[in-house]
Amino acid sequence: MVLAQGRFWRASVRKGSLAVTLSILRESLPEDLEEVRTLKIEVPFEDWHRVVRHVRSDRKLLGGILLDFAKNKDLLTVAVGSDRLFLALQRVVHDATMALVEGGVLTLVPRATET
Repeated sequence: MVLAQGRFWRASVRKGSLAVTLSILRESLPEDLEEVRTLKIEVPFEDWHRVVRHVRSDRKLLGGILLDFAKNKDLLTVAVGSDRLFLALQRVVHDATMALVEGGVLTLVPRATET
């Protein structure tokens, strides 16, 4: 099931899976980014909050988190280093999160405040 899709990225969940798969849309890649066409990142639902928490922060921090889940770690650095791919990734993660919340797979809870 496709959760979100942008120009360069797709976020999906396979039936029975407990993870979101972030993959590159090969047909839309410009020639200078062809090398990342096989990149896939499988983020378990239980770790999705780590991605969401840092999706709008520094690209190195988000890239470091995604390294834990990427199958082709060397390709991830190229993808996160590209402004076009990074901005598209941010949008797809945001849209996928909304789809997961709307579908009841994830719930939003307030962060505990320190006293």
